[in-house]
Amino acid sequence: MSKPILVYTEKGHGKEKDWVNHLVYPIRAYWGDGTSEWPKWEKDFQFYKTYFELTDDPNEGDVGFLPMTLNYYINNNQMQLVDSFVNKMDKLCKKVVIWVDGDNDVNYSKSNCILIKYSGYKSNNKINEFIMPGDLKIDLLDKYFSGKVVIREKLLIPSVGFIGIAEYPKIKLILLIFKNMLLQFIYFIKKSIFEPSLIIPYLIKRKKILKKIMNDARINSNVMIRNRFAFGIRDNNRKARMEFINNIVNNDYSICMRGAGNYSIRFYETLCLGRIPIFVNTDCVLPFEDKINWKDHCIWIEESNKKNIGNKILEFHQNISNTDFMELQQKNRIIWEKYFSIQGFNRQLYIYINNIVI
Repeated sequence: MSKPILVYTEKGHGKEKDWVNHLVYPIRAYWGDGTSEWPKWEKDFQFYKTYFELTDDPNEGDVGFLPMTLNYYINNNQMQLVDSFVNKMDKLCKKVVIWVDGDNDVNYSKSNCILIKYSGYKSNNKINEFIMPGDLKIDLLDKYFSGKVVIREKLLIPSVGFIGIAEYPKIKLILLIFKNMLLQFIYFIKKSIFEPSLIIPYLIKRKKILKKIMNDARINSNVMIRNRFAFGIRDNNRKARMEFINNIVNNDYSICMRGAGNYSIRFYETLCLGRIPIFVNTDCVLPFEDKINWKDHCIWIEESNKKNIGNKILEFHQNISNTDFMELQQKNRIIWEKYFSIQGFNRQLYIYINNIVI
């Protein structure tokens, strides 16, 4: 590897109390997270210093990093700080890297900006977007299975798993639809640069696909539909979380379809655990498409062909040999380690930035 990329950034963009939620990780390695708990986590961030080194001189920096996520500036009405930072680097003919958090896309486009975000739309893909693998901070295989892929042999009947949100209580669903309508209007009158969610939430379409699989006698389905998001994580319910992890590990395939944002974090969790995703493509942009032939690593279902999902699963399962089936599990884990582990992703980010700006 070459020397670290020299990164210009600025302090004073946010209070230290906000660092823990919004300060981007390569900068956090140098500044901390603004809490007394930082010494516990500091060692886990040291590898960033291998790839990125900070400077307070914009003329000296190879590239600029906006210190906080773009969401922070939008939510705190501080977009003037973003524009000032971006314009300063533009005058020096230098790129600015901006992290975008959460499910909602943003309508912010400057010629010298690179947006790092969870999702995009293939039909509207922009050259300055770099897709990252959701918010998966932990190596699930390392945490729950000592880092060793539990290889499954191919059985006659394919097993398909899913645990997650695919319905809301009726009142909550109606309120969500009205909320989405309001956000669409706010965006339409240009009072927000957050691109709003679809009015009819995708969990309704997800439920229809899950029902098709559950009703297909040719498939051993292990599907559990929840009515709230991130069950087992947000309430720190270890039993529910283990139920989710084991549902992936104890099945051949996992259904991976977008939620509020046009991406699936389950897709990356499935790769991490050495399993095969059933990826429902909703005009998605997957990361590293120039390096990974994604159709070789999953069962690929176009949303327009979702009515044939059962046939597609059967066709794939019947045509893959037991040897190839087991090897694919290992290959998917290797893909995750190389591109989507925290260190793997940041090495790829370093290569990407290095190729563009150096």
